[in-house]
Parts: sequence; structure tokens; C-alpha cells
Amino acid sequence: MDGVTFGTKHSYRDFGLILSSKDISLPKPKTKTVEVPGADGVLDLTEVLTDDIKYQNRPLSFNFTVVDPMASWSAVLSEVTNYLHGRKMRIYMDWDRNYYYEGRCTVNKFKSNKRTASIVVDCDCNPYKVEKNSASDPWMWDTFSFVDGIIYLNKTTVSGVKTVTLINRRKIVSPTFTCSAAMTATFNDVTYNLPKGTTTILDVRLQEGENIITFRGTGTVQIDYKGGSL
Repeated sequence: MDGVTFGTKHSYRDFGLILSSKDISLPKPKTKTVEVPGADGVLDLTEVLTDDIKYQNRPLSFNFTVVDPMASWSAVLSEVTNYLHGRKMRIYMDWDRNYYYEGRCTVNKFKSNKRTASIVVDCDCNPYKVEKNSASDPWMWDTFSFVDGIIYLNKTTVSGVKTVTLINRRKIVSPTFTCSAAMTATFNDVTYNLPKGTTTILDVRLQEGENIITFRGTGTVQIDYKGGSL
């Protein structure tokens, strides 16, 4: 039975709710334009301050049918409302099992007639859905998607010079490097010092697609980041 997991509780297995319909809306781009007197069109400043388009939050809405007897409807509503109303949590969908959304949930409405009852849950979520597993997690066949799955490079050995390709999804992210010894990393012609231990370099921003990084030194480096998709 397909359903939705809010935090740690599943809509059907924990609450007995059947998912009747869903609305997974896309986030609206944050655009900025300026009218220029005497010129055609507008001046588009959307990407002037950043290297990417920014988005508003995305709304999600789920309509559930209550399958419990009428005498239990009030108890089911209270159980669901007490658990998630107004709370921020991760949202996992059975049909998109490699990702999760994160946002604030509200019980929007409860409707009933003599035979059935329904509960609508709305969520105000971050624009990107995020991969459950990060690049440093072990790769597993059971959950791998042969449609859009990525096999990440999560650890490499450096002996002198080593160039690697990191593949990223739509959301720009900064990876974390865990080095067994001090070394350097060159990205987009800029070289950064990586001390022994764990370091996140915010100026290393992985774009969608292939990203080339060259390490210099001796040791192992583990690379960790989570991809995000619209």
C-alpha cells in the first residue's frame, strides 16, 4: 500500500490512512526584473548575486481516507494532529524512495459524511528533494534507480596527483573532505589546503553534472555530499 512517511510514522502502517490523492507542486523561481525606460523588455537580475536560480518553498498536499470505523474517527484525527500538526519533519514517499522532502506540516481539514472521512495534510517544504543516502554511504543495489541513479565516488587514494570526477544533481552543494593526511585540492583553477581530518570548503560548489577536482599529496580522502533534485 503506497503511502507517505512523516518523520518516522507511515500514513497507512501507523495511522491506517489510505492515500487518495496527492499534489506535488514545483517551487516558483525567485525572479527579479527591472524596467528600463527607453529600452525594450526588462533587465533580468535574477542571477546577478548568485551563480544559480533560487526558489521559493514548494507546497505538498496529501488527501487521506480514514478506513477505521466511524466511532474511531475522532481518535484518528487527534492522533494524526498531535503527531504532525505544525511540526517540521522529513517526508518520505513510497513511490520516490531514494529522496525525502523536508518542511512544516499542517492538518488542513477533516471532512466526513455518514460513510467515509478524509484528512488533508499540507506541507510547506524546502524547494529541493534530497537524496536519502549521501555520497559516502555504501552503494546498494536494492535501492538503486536504473532510471536516474548515480554511483558516487566516495573514497579515493592519492599518491602524488589524482584527478577525480564528482557527479552532482541539480542542487549546488559543497562537499566535505575527510583526509588521512594533509593535501591540496584544485577546483576551477583554485587550490585549497585540506588538513588532516574533516573539512568543508564552501567555495567548492559542485554544479549539476560533472565536476573535476585534482588532489595533490599522499593519503586517502573521503568525499561526502548529498544531491538534491526538483
